[in-house]
Amino acid sequence: MSRRAKEEAEKTRTRILASALDLFAKKGYEHTTLTDVAARLKMTKGAVYWHFASKETLLMALVDEMLAKFARHIEESMPRGELTFQSVAEMMVTNARQMLDDPKGTAFFVLMHEQIRWSSASMGSVRAKLMKNERFGPWHAFQMAVANDRKAGRVAAEVVPDRVAHTCVAIWDGLVHARIAKFMDADCDLYETMTRSFQGVWESIRVKAG
Repeated sequence: MSRRAKEEAEKTRTRILASALDLFAKKGYEHTTLTDVAARLKMTKGAVYWHFASKETLLMALVDEMLAKFARHIEESMPRGELTFQSVAEMMVTNARQMLDDPKGTAFFVLMHEQIRWSSASMGSVRAKLMKNERFGPWHAFQMAVANDRKAGRVAAEVVPDRVAHTCVAIWDGLVHARIAKFMDADCDLYETMTRSFQGVWESIRVKAG
């Protein structure tokens, strides 16, 4: 395949992924067919199959692409030097803003939460890829940050970093979902509420003066 042909094929693949993301988020994965994806792009179903052997293959390619994008955002905003609870909390508020400012990011969040009937095995695999990845995962970042704070004497010795990490990731996930579902009126409510929630966690685990 020539270089130009490869570039055209990659552009087509990108268009298919974008169309699938929008349709999956709006109609639901179960109710969207590859024929729907093709029709939206004015392509034949065979052209879509040339790039993706099945709807499941298309979904997993979409998941991989969006997780890679999320990973880049996390890596770009990850605090330099030793992680602390406060720096990671600020990073996750920034990441929520980045995702909600990106229509594709919002659509992907809706898809993952509302439009797919995940089996426990497949959801567990995706969750592990995203949340517990040691290079960029928010769970790992919070876990390391609390461990560092505890070692430095800023956090009580009895605090379990894993539990704090689970709590903080749940806060982030729940508040972003509430904003997308329009349960919260404005973005400023989300960011202020998330900041205050993380601060509440910090107050519950930090070593109190005196």
